Amino acid sequence: MVEERDVVIIGAGIAGMTAAKELRDLDPLVLEASDRVGGRIWSQQRGDLAVSVGAHMFPPPDSTVGRMVTEYGLEVLPIPGSMLNVALRGELVRDSRPELLPFKLPLSVRGRASFARAGLKVKKIGDEYMKLAVPRPDESSADVRMRLLQYGGDRSFADFLGPLHPEAAEIYRALCNRTIAEPDQISEGSMAALFGHVWDSGDLGRNMRGGSGLLPDAMGRDLADHIRLQTRATRLAFDGAGVTVGYEGPDGAGEVRARAAIVAVPAPDLAPFMADAMTPGFAAAVDRIRFGPHIVTSIRTDETEAMPWDDIYSILTPDLGFTMFFNHANALNGTGAPKQGSVLMVYTGADRGRALLGKTDDEIQQHHLASVDRLFPELRRHIVELWTLPWEHAGPFGAPGRWRAQETLEHGLGGRVFMAGDWVSDFVSMETAALTAVDAATEVRALIERGGPRTPKAKPNATKRDPEAAKRVQSFFGDSSSREG
Repeated sequence: MVEERDVVIIGAGIAGMTAAKELRDLDPLVLEASDRVGGRIWSQQRGDLAVSVGAHMFPPPDSTVGRMVTEYGLEVLPIPGSMLNVALRGELVRDSRPELLPFKLPLSVRGRASFARAGLKVKKIGDEYMKLAVPRPDESSADVRMRLLQYGGDRSFADFLGPLHPEAAEIYRALCNRTIAEPDQISEGSMAALFGHVWDSGDLGRNMRGGSGLLPDAMGRDLADHIRLQTRATRLAFDGAGVTVGYEGPDGAGEVRARAAIVAVPAPDLAPFMADAMTPGFAAAVDRIRFGPHIVTSIRTDETEAMPWDDIYSILTPDLGFTMFFNHANALNGTGAPKQGSVLMVYTGADRGRALLGKTDDEIQQHHLASVDRLFPELRRHIVELWTLPWEHAGPFGAPGRWRAQETLEHGLGGRVFMAGDWVSDFVSMETAALTAVDAATEVRALIERGGPRTPKAKPNATKRDPEAAKRVQSFFGDSSSREG
């Protein structure tokens, strides 16, 4: 049986669900291959805290995601702790301004000089990037994305830095690993984005009381009638004036015909179901998208007394077995609530993370905890819960030449299939993923409002939930025997 909708959305991460929310009056159908919504936002609540293995930084209230947080009655807390800390060769340099790090880190004279010279260069590109990020009059978000992707978009960060002393190279490699890439894999502009946001004096982010997963959970409940879990898209093809999406779910295989589709899954997951729809140019654009791994362990502890990590939010760890250390309990420090223990997250990114793929959870945990012991030896005796997740495709990064794919990705396919997700944007965050979803939803709504040619009445098909939507789709498709692509 074939059902008919105005729009089908593939993927129920933050991008897919934002698109569904924008288009809910059109009775969208969201297909999600896993048994949960949220994609790479994933946490499990533990009182006011949560163990988390996914995205956790929330933008300000006046953002797209921030407005949804408010609408669903959720609470995000400013992060009061120190965000720029570096652990290197047994020393923890805390709460430093970026420009002072060359003088505070345990480096040799030559290493210090090399690190400082490179720091001046990255400060310059960070400042330039943030200036370019300010929208100009009458610009769309797509215009801003293209400009930012083009900035330093053809040169690798390694080539930009030039030769470095090994001590300086170790630190800059760790900074690139934080963004899931190696220095020779990521573009100068992508690292300019990271440094620009680090140096920016504005709002750096918030954590959600109870865990980041509360937002996709709330969206999932709100949009439950539109979402099908454990339902994997198997084929997307053009069909007359619309598209047909084949899928496999708990009740077997099926098809849905729609006037438009929004594809909101990571780029590495496109090929299995989009081979019939991709043009050579689109396939070449997708080939430019690079994803990297994060091997994540979330650590819950039970202490009620003060600990040395309480006033710290994040630590860069160039010479440990993980790339970053986060303290997700830090946001509760200013609330006056009694201490409930801590929830900490560590992850290993890029090639060092890739080397852990295929390891068991226990092997990964022991690898991570060995480095935790070096950083905070008192932590291990308080551990009550561990959760490890090896994300092979944790997120995208901008490789040299990535910007050349942008125009194709922004236009989608055939004026009926639109892309959404952080990999369609210039910077990896919840907010950029949501913005691409809003843009895709705007395109779909414009398409549907323009309508399509009214050809002979469609053949009868099984239709679920919204008869009016079925009528709109039938009139748009025309004769179902007419197929394209």
